[in-house]
Amino acid sequence: MYNGILSTLLPVEKPLLQDRIERMNKALWPGISELKWNSQNIDPFINSAMVIVKDVDELVKKMKDNISKMQDFMKQW
Repeated sequence: MYNGILSTLLPVEKPLLQDRIERMNKALWPGISELKWNSQNIDPFINSAMVIVKDVDELVKKMKDNISKMQDFMKQW
C-alpha cells in the first residue's frame, strides 16, 4: 500500500498529503531501522503501522475517485 500511495500521487497532490506521508514514514521507520521479523514487539508495530498506512491509502483512493468523477462530469459538460 505504501509504495502504491507514493507511486500514484501526482506532484500537485503530494503537498496536500505531505503531513500524512511524513506520519507514515515516521511510523514505518522502526521497521526499517531496528525491528526484525522475529523482534519481540513486531506485532504491535505492524498493527499500528497498518492503521496509519490504510488511513492514507483510503484517503488517496477517495481523492483519486473524486478526481475521476470530476473529470467525467467535465467531459459531459
